Amino acid sequence: MTLVNQVASRVLCALGLSVLLLFATGHASHDANAQTANSERIPVTERELAKISDAELRALVLKRLAGPEQNTGGTFNPAHTAFALQAALEKARTRLGTILATHTELPSAFASAWDALTKDRANGGFLTFVMLFGFSIAAGVIAEALTRRSFAVPQRDDSHADMSLSRKLGAFAQTLGGRGRDLFVFTAIATVTYLVVAGPDQRDRVTFAFYLAAIVVIRFVTGLLSSYFAVGRPERRIPNVSTSEARAIMISFSFAVTLGAFGFFTCALFATLGVHGDVHFLLLMIVGSVLTTGLAASFILNRAALSTDLLLSPASQGASRSVRSRLAPAYPWLLAIGTTLLWISVVTSGLLGMNPLFGAGLITVAIGLLWPSLDAALEREVQRCQSDGDPVTPAVARAVRLLAAVAVLAILLIVWRVNVTGAAGSVGIGAAIAKALFEAGVVTLLSYAAWQALTIWIDRRIAEEKANAGDQLDITEMEIGGTGLSRMATLLPLFKRTGQATIAIIAFMLVLSAFGVSIGPVLAGAGVVGLAIGFGSQTLVRDIVSGAFFLIDDAFRLGEYIDLGKVKGSVEKISIRSLQLRHHRGALNTIPFGEISTVTNYSRDWVIMKLQFRVPFNTDIEKVRKLLKKVGQQLLEVEDIADGFLQPLKSQGVIDVDDYGLILRMKFMSKPGRQFVIRRHAYAAVQKAFAENGIQFSRPEVKVAVDPVGTGGPDAEHDDAVGPPPSASAAAGAAAISAAKTRQAGQTPEEVT
Repeated sequence: MTLVNQVASRVLCALGLSVLLLFATGHASHDANAQTANSERIPVTERELAKISDAELRALVLKRLAGPEQNTGGTFNPAHTAFALQAALEKARTRLGTILATHTELPSAFASAWDALTKDRANGGFLTFVMLFGFSIAAGVIAEALTRRSFAVPQRDDSHADMSLSRKLGAFAQTLGGRGRDLFVFTAIATVTYLVVAGPDQRDRVTFAFYLAAIVVIRFVTGLLSSYFAVGRPERRIPNVSTSEARAIMISFSFAVTLGAFGFFTCALFATLGVHGDVHFLLLMIVGSVLTTGLAASFILNRAALSTDLLLSPASQGASRSVRSRLAPAYPWLLAIGTTLLWISVVTSGLLGMNPLFGAGLITVAIGLLWPSLDAALEREVQRCQSDGDPVTPAVARAVRLLAAVAVLAILLIVWRVNVTGAAGSVGIGAAIAKALFEAGVVTLLSYAAWQALTIWIDRRIAEEKANAGDQLDITEMEIGGTGLSRMATLLPLFKRTGQATIAIIAFMLVLSAFGVSIGPVLAGAGVVGLAIGFGSQTLVRDIVSGAFFLIDDAFRLGEYIDLGKVKGSVEKISIRSLQLRHHRGALNTIPFGEISTVTNYSRDWVIMKLQFRVPFNTDIEKVRKLLKKVGQQLLEVEDIADGFLQPLKSQGVIDVDDYGLILRMKFMSKPGRQFVIRRHAYAAVQKAFAENGIQFSRPEVKVAVDPVGTGGPDAEHDDAVGPPPSASAAAGAAAISAAKTRQAGQTPEEVT
């Protein structure tokens, strides 16, 4: 073995065994369990006992007497695993050296395949096959063109439209479906044409089938990439790349896929032509290495576009600290390294005698290219819809992201042939971990879908209830009343929190169960802890139970104005154990339910507001009554307050008499919370009506009787020269008049003096 072969074999095997450790241990343990079960089967008939030798019987008896603890075939033992890996490494290195040594047989292998393909033919026989092959392909292309023209539909001009991701995905599915239809017609017509015009030579038919399959694979991959990157329709492009970057990605990947498809199908044709063994495996290694190099080069050459596509916005390239933005620059390099490691693992599995899964490696590379790009597009759609205030689309997009992750995991498990359906102990470590991850992903997806459905439905119902309440929830009008939300709007937030907690707990338990944790002891322990907390927190339990009964009795709702004796205000928040009251002056009070003894609700059903005013004694009461009745009818026609009346404004007549006039009262019935607005309009309307009809409001007055100045009474004697001194009453009257004038002038008597 040459030095180059030794170095290559050591590097290839070391990397391959590292990647294959998870899956190889699973398959190995499964095979070991099966072999152990077969080897430990005890003969049950005399004929079977007669067939085994004395040494075999003695070894079987000793093995059974050793006990099950000595049988470590189905358990994980690090020492055994290290020994198995060392043996596998030596086997793979030896096998690789043997295969690389067959490079001198490649020319003879090509010559042998060519002889098998062209021998026993007339002159020009192989050229005839080539011409028939081209004729069949041309017939398929013509049929495809006719089909495309028959099903062609006028395309809308979306060049100026900002298409949402759902519309882009719809256009992608439509375009891909059309390409799939055309490809099916091409394949069918080309196959039928060749079977009709060609001869019965099986070699030609097999060759035609292999190279037609290569063409179909190439066209399918290029069609998928073309539909996804939408080179000719940038408005339909899903990834966040420019047209030139999309075209560069298309060209590089199409070139690599073309080399790989024709190379692998050529290797398959060589196998049917008699090229087998190590030289055939060497051909597969060469073709796969060329394809891997081409894909890795494509990832590195287009690294700028691939990195930009993962970012949610151009501003997030330097400022964001998210995991996505940090991994975006390294993503193309990870793709290139991952593709190389996958190819090494596939080759190593073949060296170890397993079935090399070339298709699984290619599908994994395709998923690594498309899935992160689609996930980034979904996240960008979530941000766009959140800025628009749409709650449904972000929830659906996140659910689709989880669904895509679960689907990707399921596809990888299927293509890599990981057994996730076996019972415990019949699958390896890798398969067990993959099974647990798959079950956890399904549980997470279903739980998230239920969470979002519950949240969106309840939030919409709450929004509808608040919209129906309208202006009645204006807290600036809640002096001693005000209407609240409906009972459903009050209970829905509690239902939302309870439902979310229930979904989270159930999902957590199911995920633990998926990873092999027995949830029975967990539930039992939670019950014991809950019981202990209940005994130690009697006040908390009292608050919760009291709150439940208050809500069942519908004693209050969100937004209602209530009086609890010590505090009062509008109900702003209701939790499991307490409620918060916002006083009309702004103070916020939190009251546990257990401390509430009496609830006075000012916001339920209807409110009666009574207004009173004073008129002079000589006022015509009947005229006032008729005038107030007219004012009440006019208020019913005011647009701002008409919907708030339950009974119109009407007079209740004279209710009291004082020293200054007659006290009249009027009343009206309204919806809770509307009485204060109506009261303002009512006072203004009454004042205007009284002014127009000459009715005055009574004002407090002081009347003082004063004797005429200079007279002492009817019998007083007068002195023409000098008058008599003023009496005491006259002096008091003058002082009262002076004080009244002083008050009217806004000055104190001292200031006047």
